[in-house]
Amino acid sequence: MKVSLKNSTIYIAFVFVLACVISCIDEIDLDTVSSSELKEILVVEGTLTNEVKNHQIRLSRIDSLFDLELDSIYSPFIPVRDIDRDFVNHEENAQVTVVDASGVEYVFNESSPGIYESVVQFGAQNGNSYQLEITTADGSGFSSKPMTINATSEVKNIYAEKTISDTGVEGIGIFIDNESVVGNAQNFRYNYNETYKVIAPNWSPYEFKLTEYDPCALPVPTYNLEIVERQEEQQTCYATVTSNTIIQTQLNTSGHGLEKFMVRFISKENFIISHRYSIEISQLVSGSESYGFYEQLNSFSQTGTVFSRVQPGLLEGNITSNDGVQGSVIGLFDVASVSKKRMFFNYTDFYPNEPLPDFPQNCGLHSSPESHRSYCATGMDGGSSCPQSIIEMVNMDLISYVSDNSLNIGTCPGPYIYVESICGDCTTMGSNVVPEFWIE
Repeated sequence: MKVSLKNSTIYIAFVFVLACVISCIDEIDLDTVSSSELKEILVVEGTLTNEVKNHQIRLSRIDSLFDLELDSIYSPFIPVRDIDRDFVNHEENAQVTVVDASGVEYVFNESSPGIYESVVQFGAQNGNSYQLEITTADGSGFSSKPMTINATSEVKNIYAEKTISDTGVEGIGIFIDNESVVGNAQNFRYNYNETYKVIAPNWSPYEFKLTEYDPCALPVPTYNLEIVERQEEQQTCYATVTSNTIIQTQLNTSGHGLEKFMVRFISKENFIISHRYSIEISQLVSGSESYGFYEQLNSFSQTGTVFSRVQPGLLEGNITSNDGVQGSVIGLFDVASVSKKRMFFNYTDFYPNEPLPDFPQNCGLHSSPESHRSYCATGMDGGSSCPQSIIEMVNMDLISYVSDNSLNIGTCPGPYIYVESICGDCTTMGSNVVPEFWIE
């Protein structure tokens, strides 16, 4: 089954619900929960696997955010906001350790706000148990139950096929087959990282360069606007996105693996498969406690709105406060075995004679006056129906140069034609560094 949380902002709001439902006995109205009470709840996210690497534990506090969906909508006229930086209330300066059954401690240091990374690389071992211990900056202590690897399973095959979704959408399904290696693997959870090539549709080898800009200078703004050759690659980039859905299934028969389980569906109209696409699927084998936790997340996500009435007491993580205070922490520390596989494909592999999917932004050509009235001018303005000036938008990195305006386009024609940055600069959507794993 798949439970879509849509994006990171929806996840933050969803945790808002979880914090409320585990800390009460009777049905509650979320509108009555105060922001100060919410902000005391610690949120813990962490999965320890058998991979030898630096593992991470994430700590944050509940925050009361309401206009989340609005804040996550892209606008070509507003600088892009970092959801994680601007909205997540990170828990900083905590002490985080993982202790195994023999007493070996693995120390985690804070690598960035709220993210704690193990000092040494290590992997969870079959037959050993691991317990998470946290001491926050205010001295409060929290501990998880000891957790172990239950079984291991290998992803044998990963493949893509044309298919039709349950809602009748034509697209490409990405499937896996697996088989048990150690023990009787029953509970599977899937994450993925997908990387896709982005080609800016209105890229130009030239760009705006604005210097000495003073929008408040009098009587008119001062600035130096040049058209110069681009100094970095901004035509072809690579965007990597981590899955934001809970993908989970259960094998009810022993001795057999999964066959043709669909982990990802992509509509044929989705631009991410336009040029070249790659996906790495991670399969985690965990215990019944972890499976049940995410099953309950499933039930709460189906309520339609995070501000609806819910019946609390159904969802329990495995982390508790050391002083016995109920409702002060939420989360799950999981220990699981993992198996990974990656694949690549092109749109033309499946649709060789069809046009590529549309770019996600309508990349129309625009023009506007080069300068504007001084921000510090006094007296009657008279108003203007023209778009923002070029220098204002260049200063906010909102537009990309296309050409001189020899066609005199626009309702208020200026000297240059431009497009929104997303249309002319691929680095607004990804990195211009080719990933090490990339294969053409």
